[in-house]
Amino acid sequence: MRRLLIILIVLGLAGQGIVYAQVPASPTAGVDNFSGIYEGARTITQPDAYPFTASGERAHSGYDPLVADPRQLDDCAAESMPSILWAGTLNTLEMSHGDREIVIRYEHGGAVRTIHMDTAPPAADHTHSELGFSRGTWEGVVLTVVTTHLLDGVLFTQRGYPVSSESRLTERYWRKEGKNIQMELLIDDPINYTEVVKLEREWLWAPMEQVLPWNCVSLGPRDAEPDIDALRRLLNQER
Repeated sequence: MRRLLIILIVLGLAGQGIVYAQVPASPTAGVDNFSGIYEGARTITQPDAYPFTASGERAHSGYDPLVADPRQLDDCAAESMPSILWAGTLNTLEMSHGDREIVIRYEHGGAVRTIHMDTAPPAADHTHSELGFSRGTWEGVVLTVVTTHLLDGVLFTQRGYPVSSESRLTERYWRKEGKNIQMELLIDDPINYTEVVKLEREWLWAPMEQVLPWNCVSLGPRDAEPDIDALRRLLNQER
């Protein structure tokens, strides 16, 4: 009987070893790995044809960036999600990890996002904003970020692929090669699209780069006379 008991204990420990071997890497291991500075790769993977609803098609065909882009009125207008993910030519960002949140600083527009880790969804009446409310979770070594409570906007500033305030954005980040990060963005927006839209982009590890301050000076509306005082302040900043 004693020999049988010993055999059962040994088999039980071996079985536990097999279970532990199948558990994915601890999320804590992934947290430290993502901290650092990255540059956005130029290639963006997107659908050949966007699956517009009738409302989405009207919004897309009627979009005029010379009117709808807020930067036509204010050079320092706030950046928004998801367009900040590919905005402008300064596609540098820095990720910083804490115990309860991840902060992402973008050079373009000086935008700063806070990813609230393992927190409850915001209330239905939570304030909508340009960057929305982002919640993050770790699935093994994959960081998943869900963003809601956005304002109506567009996917790309210069192209009118609409994103409604009812949309739900899901970003997934994981290591691709070395310290580079692959990003997948899923846009669930039944107002504008008949199915979930997926885009992808790679963020390239760039430890020698810096996320410089965005010292913006607005020169006023594009069709107005330039503000000479604002231009003078801009020139003084660049010296």
